[in-house]
Formats: sequence, C-alpha cells, structure tokens
Amino acid sequence: MISSHPEIELAGFIEQTCLKPTTTADDIRQICWEAQRYRFGAVCVAPVYARLAVEQLHKQKPKIFTVVGFPLGLSTAAAKLYEAEEAAAMGVDGLEVMVNLGAVKSGQYNVIYEELGRIVDAVSCEVRAILEWNLLDGDERKHLAEVCLDVGVSMLKTSAGWSGLVKTEDVQALRRVVRNQLGIKVAGGVHSLSQALELLAAGANRLGTSRGVEILREQHRLEETA
Repeated sequence: MISSHPEIELAGFIEQTCLKPTTTADDIRQICWEAQRYRFGAVCVAPVYARLAVEQLHKQKPKIFTVVGFPLGLSTAAAKLYEAEEAAAMGVDGLEVMVNLGAVKSGQYNVIYEELGRIVDAVSCEVRAILEWNLLDGDERKHLAEVCLDVGVSMLKTSAGWSGLVKTEDVQALRRVVRNQLGIKVAGGVHSLSQALELLAAGANRLGTSRGVEILREQHRLEETA
C-alpha cells in the first residue's frame, strides 16, 4: 500500500517513457538523466533509440525497455522476432511486445502463443506483453492473460497508450485474472500523484508515464506542507 511513501520509493515504481513520434535524441538523453536523477525504475524508449539509452545508462540502476511491434501489433511474427533480437543485442533489459489484437478478436490464441513464445525463447532479457485492455471483452482478457502466463512473459502492460485511459477498476479486474502470477504495468494517461497512488493500490506493479518528474515533484510539495 502506498500512501505516504518517501519520494525515492515511489520513483522505483515509475518507468519514465518517451515514445512519441517526434522524439529526438536529446529527448532520450533528458529522460535518461531524469531516470538517474530521480532513481526511476526504468525508462522505455523506441527501438531506434535503444542503443542510445543503453549508452546513457551504462551500469546505472534504471532498467531500459524498448517496444516491439509498436503501437498496433500488426507486424508479422518474423518481423517482431527480428526486432526483438536486434533490441536484445543492443543490451536492453527488457521488451514490451504489442500483441496482434486481430488474432485475439478471431479467437486465434495459438497465433499469440507462437508469436510471443518465439520471442521469449530467442532472447535472454525480460519480455512483457502489451494488451490494449480497453479493447477486449471479459473472455478475451481472460484467455489472453492465460496465454501470456503459459508462454512465459513476466508482465502485462495495459495499453500502448492510444486506446483510452485505464481505470483503477480495470487494474483490479486484471489483477483478479492473473492473481500474483504476472506483473501489471499501467500505461496511458498516468499524469498525477493521486492517479499513481490509486493505480498502485489497485494492484499495478509499474507505471509507464512521461510525467514521472511532475508526479514526484507533486509528492514532494505535499510532503513539505504536511
């Protein structure tokens, strides 16, 4: 339960993210500096900047994640595998793979299993799956979570950030599905301290946001006035 945690403890749950299409190399240097300065748990960057992030955070505590098949998940399985292997070779700590939602909607969970399974088997770094929780019904959520558990991913990410906000009740529902067997990362619209605390209390393990610095500053201001 997180309510009056020190700033440093909350920071460890935050993964400072920069995935906007206009991202520059200077933006990546900035979020890597922020990750070191505020001791965030990780950064998440686009594949084109993965090597730069690895160079910037060499031997530092924040982990480095990049995305695969982002943001729609409609690359071929072979393309996703190549992208995953290339990123892993750059030295990232983990991958977030966008699943093929069309396969989910068609009930072709074997496609998801094979696609994720090939990546999990091919790389030695952590592999997560991006779900787009808001676009799935109850059965789809359950079946997809079971596939992800079976195939060996470590964490489920609620969204690539384009399908709407994830609510605390969504996180609670996802936690009921996966119990304590998989981690949950919330992404998309995490902009305030109150949101961050509510989502963590609901069962999230990590928060993907571009507003990590603002959230910690808000916490610091509240602690100063307490």
